[in-house]
Order: sequence, then structure tokens, then C-alpha cells
Amino acid sequence: MQIHVALCDDETACHDTTKKLLADYNRKSSPVSFTLSCFSSGKDLLSYIDENEAFDIYVLDIIMPDINGIQLGTALRERNDSGLIIYLTSSPDFAVESYNTDALHYLLKPINSSQFFQCIDKAVSRLNHRSLAETISIKTPGSTHIVAIRNILYAERVNRHIRYYLNDSTVIDSVTFNDTFQNAVSRLAACPSFLIVGSSFVVNLHYVTEVTRSDMLLTGNYLVHIPRRSYDTVKATWADYWLSKGDTHAI
Repeated sequence: MQIHVALCDDETACHDTTKKLLADYNRKSSPVSFTLSCFSSGKDLLSYIDENEAFDIYVLDIIMPDINGIQLGTALRERNDSGLIIYLTSSPDFAVESYNTDALHYLLKPINSSQFFQCIDKAVSRLNHRSLAETISIKTPGSTHIVAIRNILYAERVNRHIRYYLNDSTVIDSVTFNDTFQNAVSRLAACPSFLIVGSSFVVNLHYVTEVTRSDMLLTGNYLVHIPRRSYDTVKATWADYWLSKGDTHAI
């Protein structure tokens, strides 16, 4: 899972601290990786997203000289930006105001690593649920199917087609593709619950009920073969996925 984070704080020391905390979190959460873009003012951040793409998570200092964090969060919401907002501040006086921008959390400086990690856990879970609620467009020779991503068990390459297996036993074959398999399924691979396995499969970990040395068993008695060199990664990623959701499956 790739998460794009924007940090806006006029104190450059906070940039280094946040970068280290995200790196530490990334080391303990293998399915998650972060890109961090740092900004020293709200104006710079708003200019960037007006010309580029929005971020998944915004870590915003509240007390800044040009635009404070509350005003910045309001400006993001006025742009219909649904990114998760985490506020940082040395004062507790803005806690109530922070929730007017539908903030995910409010952390006091200096940042406590344990609290920060819990906050990121919550953000990752929220982003995961958002991804499962999204849809994908599958072009077939005769039509186009709009499918909820959460309903896809897995997809595999079959010759020059992508074959999608759904949780209602529906099977959909796409039109032919001329790109790599990874690019053809990049929409799914970007979702936190999906994992590319080998060179021909992308699997929804939500439906994986067991992982053996040779296969992944999915709901509906589907089997996806695991290349020998990928077993450790697949097992760890699946376990981390379910641990982060608070559920237990047999390994």
C-alpha cells in the first residue's frame, strides 16, 4: 500500500522528526510505504495541490505565520479534498476547532511516537476502508462492467486478458491488453487489501482464509499458487493485513 503524506510545518525540525517516525512505522508495517512531501507554509501546500494531485494524509501544524492549520484544513475541505487531516500543535487550545475540518486526530508536540503510530494505524485503516468502497471499470469485448473493488476475490492473467473472479462466482474477462500485468492491474494493486502474487495474480487479502507453502486458499475454495521465493513475503503481508484489522485467521 502506497500512501502519500503532506507535512506542513514552519519548523524544519518537525520535518525531520516526522520523516523518522514514518520510516520507523514503515519498518514495522511491511504492507505500507509512504512518500512524504514537506511544506513550510500553507500557501505553498495549497499551490502545490492546485497544480498537482491531492494527498492521502495531511499532517498540519496549527500555529503557522501565514495560514494557520485550521484555516488550511478549511481550505482543503473547500476544494473537496477528502484527505485525512492530522493536526500537530504545542497548544491544546485548538482541539475543538480542529474537528470543524473533520480532522482524524489532534497530537500535541513534542510528538509521542506511540501516539503517532496509533494515529497512523487509524489513518491506514480508514484509507483501507475507502479503497474497498471504490469501484473499477472493466472493459470487455461487448460492454463495460462497473465492479465494486471489495467484491473482487482476485484477478489473473490469462493469455492477453485479465480474468476477474468476484465473490458472487461471476467471472469477467477483460479486453486484450498490451502492457505489463503490473500496469494492467495497477488500480487494484494500489488498494491496501490487494497483493500482487507472482507474475500473473493480484489477490484480495480480505478473502484469503489460509496460506500454505504452495497456495493461497480463498473464499469459495479458489486456490492461487505462490511462487516459492514469494512465500515469506506473502505470508507476512497477509498476517499484517489481518492483524491491522483486529481479526484472526489461521496461518
